[in-house]
Amino acid sequence: MLLQPKICQTSRGCAHKPRTWLLQNNSQQQPAPSWLPFAPWAFVLLWSAGYGVAKLSLEYTTPLNLLALRFIFTALILGVAVMLMRIRLPGWQIIKINIIVATFIHVLHFGMVYGGLALGASAGVIALFAASQPILVELAASLFRRKPPHLVLMLGLVMGMVGAVWVIVARDEFEGQALLGALMGFGAVVGLSIGTAYERRHKPGGHPLGNYLVQYLYAAAVSVPLALLVEGVQIDPDPNLIMAVSYLVIGNAITGVFLLLTMVRHGALSKVTSVMFLVPGLGALIAWLVVGEAMPPAAWPGIMLAAAGVLLVLYGGRLTGQRSAKSSI
Repeated sequence: MLLQPKICQTSRGCAHKPRTWLLQNNSQQQPAPSWLPFAPWAFVLLWSAGYGVAKLSLEYTTPLNLLALRFIFTALILGVAVMLMRIRLPGWQIIKINIIVATFIHVLHFGMVYGGLALGASAGVIALFAASQPILVELAASLFRRKPPHLVLMLGLVMGMVGAVWVIVARDEFEGQALLGALMGFGAVVGLSIGTAYERRHKPGGHPLGNYLVQYLYAAAVSVPLALLVEGVQIDPDPNLIMAVSYLVIGNAITGVFLLLTMVRHGALSKVTSVMFLVPGLGALIAWLVVGEAMPPAAWPGIMLAAAGVLLVLYGGRLTGQRSAKSSI
């Protein structure tokens, strides 16, 4: 038996209207905010800064502990927001999609980023791999569609990888744990790209904040016992760690999510990938400011080569009829 919605008979209308419906549909009626053109730049800046700040955090805690802290506090803040805004959580089918997405985008991606940084990989090298995400997303999408990737895509990927190797050699990170850390950085962006392509393919419905809350709750449920089992509690409550984790949660995750959702609602998300080529340079600059991690002059040609590879895919693909890489980071 289907339940029919109640119809208000009074002239005053219903006293209690479901806010979920308003939240899911009013975004199409509201004009775009005046600051929307600056949102992609702010998003990339916040994303780039996360690598240097994470490097600072790892001076006072361990990778899995940092992962757990990030997910716990982000889930708490999102949970409060979802309750205050009365957002309905997604059903089981959408939850399953979010679990797969969270496994790749949150657990594997950030786990390997923090693990790579802890092993000695520079924040600049990790950021360099992150900039290749639009290329890898399109490559993963091609594999999902069972179609061969375009030549421009493969050329851009080769340029990005050669640039990354250039930087690794210039920084003398081709020996021991630092090399393993750099490889984990590449594995991190592969996980991020697979998760992004999977999310784009399945397009989970429901309110975005509800989906994000499910993802972070799952990530916290996985990372907390894993951290306790493998590392135990290793947290030095230093003010630097408190400020760094606060940034990773509020600046990198919460504000980044807000900018991301705003761009999704107003169709500006594709503009993020057009400035992703700035991530390696910004990441290296911010890492130098935050943890004193200097990028040697010999490494900058590699950064520029990798950025050129991203630009080739983003803009060269248009000349060959390819769609520009789009990403929901």
